[in-house]
Amino acid sequence: MGAPGSRRSDRPVHLSTRGPIMRGLTACLLSTALLPAAGCGEGPYEEQMKSARAFAPAATPPPAEVVSADAYDGRSMGMMGATAAAAAAREEAPAPAAEPAGVSRKVIYNATLDLAVEGLDAAAARVGDLVASSGGYIAEETMTGSPGSTRSQFWKLRIPVDGFDGFVKSVMALGELVQFNRTSQDVTAEFYDVEARIKNKQVQEQTLQKILEERSGQLEEVLKVEVELSRVRGEIEQMQGRIRVLRNLSSLATLTLTLRERERFQPPTPVVADFPTQVARTWQTSVTRLVDVGKALVLFAVAQAVWLPFWAIGLLIAWLVVRRLAALVRPRPAAPASPSPGA
Repeated sequence: MGAPGSRRSDRPVHLSTRGPIMRGLTACLLSTALLPAAGCGEGPYEEQMKSARAFAPAATPPPAEVVSADAYDGRSMGMMGATAAAAAAREEAPAPAAEPAGVSRKVIYNATLDLAVEGLDAAAARVGDLVASSGGYIAEETMTGSPGSTRSQFWKLRIPVDGFDGFVKSVMALGELVQFNRTSQDVTAEFYDVEARIKNKQVQEQTLQKILEERSGQLEEVLKVEVELSRVRGEIEQMQGRIRVLRNLSSLATLTLTLRERERFQPPTPVVADFPTQVARTWQTSVTRLVDVGKALVLFAVAQAVWLPFWAIGLLIAWLVVRRLAALVRPRPAAPASPSPGA
């Protein structure tokens, strides 16, 4: 007998269980979520973040332990013990963290340079030579000016970071400095953080792919795994794109260069050719035109050769028609008159 007010059911209890795919998916998500907080081991995320944190200034050493004078026999002994303990604490304090091996800084450099030059054409040609020799490239180029005005030319240059300082010095030698500005942005922590996240997402992708290959669950569960796998792959591609952008920006510095001409631009006066030169040019022009006409006639003949059979049939039909019409309209000869009976 049960307790009053309670009712016992004799029906069997059915426990609802999820499919193996959903259990695997849940385990995958939980393991990925708990991976940074796990204390039993360190994943690629923690290793990369430790490397990125190494660039931060070292923490201030903890204060030296204060030794009480009551622990020693007399005030002088207490002071000596405290001094010795403080010295030992300073010796045991950790040294500033050094840059870890295999980790390089990722810094984005941008600079703006404005120069005044004597001759814009010669300076522009020199800029092109310097860019080619440095291994960089011209991302953008614009030139403005007209006769009687001051010309200027604008470049956006991408130069390798290793030779950026030398390139700027070489360009500054082309003219008088008007303005120079340089900025930098350290993206080391962001770079290695995104790189570590990619590795963790790739582990999650492999787990989901393994669950999907088993295909031992219902169709609904398989579809859920595919949706989750597509989402993870999309995040990986997005983060890989960010890595490529950061790597490109940190490996090539950007220089915005402007060259302005001091004097107003005067185009050179065109040189008038002498009479023999004019005769030679006229003859050459006539020969060229004659050759062009001959080529045109040959091409026309080749194009019409395909239609020759049709033209021949048409001409034959036209000739027969004309001949028939001519025969119809031709007057017939008059019949000879018969002699009269009385003649």
